[in-house]
Amino acid sequence: MRSLILLATFLSYLVSLSKGENIVGIFVYPSKSHFTMAERLLKRLAEKGHYIDVVTHFPSEEAPPRYNQLSVKGTLPTFANNLSINYFKDYSTSEIIYYMMRTAGTDACQKILDNPVLQNIRQSQKKYDLIITHIFGSDCMVGFTEIFNASLVSLVTSINLPWANDRIGSSDNPSYIPNYFSWSSSNMNFNERIENTILLFKCKFLYYFLGSKKSNEVAREFFGTSLPSLESLTKRTSLLLVNSHFSMNDVRPAVINFLEIGGLHIRDPKPLSEYFEALVTTEKKGIIYLSMGSMIMTETFDVEKLQAMFDAFAELPYKILWKADVEKLPKTLSVPDNIHFEKWMPQLDILCHPNIKLFISHGGLLGAQEAIYCNVPRLGIPFFADQEKNIRNAEKMGVAVKLVYDDINKNTILTVTKKILEDPTYKQNTKRISRVFKDRPMSPLDTAVYWIEYVLRHKAAPHIRSPAADLPWYQYYLIDVGLIFIFGFFFFCYVIILLYTVFRRLIYCGRYVRNVYF
Repeated sequence: MRSLILLATFLSYLVSLSKGENIVGIFVYPSKSHFTMAERLLKRLAEKGHYIDVVTHFPSEEAPPRYNQLSVKGTLPTFANNLSINYFKDYSTSEIIYYMMRTAGTDACQKILDNPVLQNIRQSQKKYDLIITHIFGSDCMVGFTEIFNASLVSLVTSINLPWANDRIGSSDNPSYIPNYFSWSSSNMNFNERIENTILLFKCKFLYYFLGSKKSNEVAREFFGTSLPSLESLTKRTSLLLVNSHFSMNDVRPAVINFLEIGGLHIRDPKPLSEYFEALVTTEKKGIIYLSMGSMIMTETFDVEKLQAMFDAFAELPYKILWKADVEKLPKTLSVPDNIHFEKWMPQLDILCHPNIKLFISHGGLLGAQEAIYCNVPRLGIPFFADQEKNIRNAEKMGVAVKLVYDDINKNTILTVTKKILEDPTYKQNTKRISRVFKDRPMSPLDTAVYWIEYVLRHKAAPHIRSPAADLPWYQYYLIDVGLIFIFGFFFFCYVIILLYTVFRRLIYCGRYVRNVYF
């Protein structure tokens, strides 16, 4: 009897596996931090019984069953602990958008599509049920939805991008929804609303009228000239997953298939290894953890900036754990004894250790979410893209202080560091925001998996798609209605003036007749 039960259990397990859907995830942009979210999501889908093919620049050494990595490593230069401080320094908003659309968009797409991995997928006889793409600089990969007649789910690994809303009809009203590139909060004054409106239309214009033309050329060269426009294909988006959460980012209205999954990459913190436990166990007042993320190398900071930071930290009664390769630091620097360098550290596990008192970072969203999750206040030194906005939001919430890179000197470092460490409100605010950030009916990972499986169960789930996604822009923004009202108003004014003129002439003529005959 026991053998029969075991056999039945095993057969039911096999049956459950057979129900798994075929999913392909395609991630063009070669940044490790951008892929972190996607990797965790796709691995969980594989653990749930789905069959995952993932096109990635960063193949993992450990992968669950049914998780098939299609490596395109080497096709493009990757961003992983190798970016100089000067790479994006002083880029204007237009230059950042141009970089996203061209260098990280169409140029990257063209090189990836030339890779045999993508060509093999296009020619594959395999039936894919779902395509998961990354929204960043180009939508060239959505052509696979046409090839396989598959559902489409898109992932935004930052706060929402200005060109992501239109595909699902999500609101982007510039009167209170700050643009990705804006430094404003949702409570904008008149000038900020003007700037935010101009910025929104600027982003849309550059993306749709400059970037999309080239993207369509690249896509049709690969998929065939009969491919519908990428703009029409993105309208098939069943689900938009965005790495934001109202506790940390601006509150906005959302259609059903717009999901905030901020913190999806965060797992339960693990106990530190003996080595790192020894590092964070100290006789000093605590630990300051410094990391500029997975892209920027602090070793490329200007020498005078590094020395100013070292001199400031030397006067603090804290140990500094600094993510950097000490061998690459200029040899002329004088490093104090309370600074310890490591090339790599388990960031989440360290941040959640009770001895961590402050996190100094560039303002990247993943690290910001981890700091909130672990109740750690921040000192932010932003460089590009959404980092400025992330830190400004954190400042308004009272959980961080911003320091401009060009303003770094011994005095500014000491002033802002002591301000955060000695003012208990920063820690209190961080704990309060952390409680809101964690208070959800399901974890962000489980939420994303549930809705992806919902889309699979209901064959793209067209019933959750907003009708607004099908409206042309002039109808969505009521431009046609506004023009009718304006025309009607002027026509009404014209009729009133005409009647007034006629009536006045009648009165004048009546008076003239009376004067002549009487």
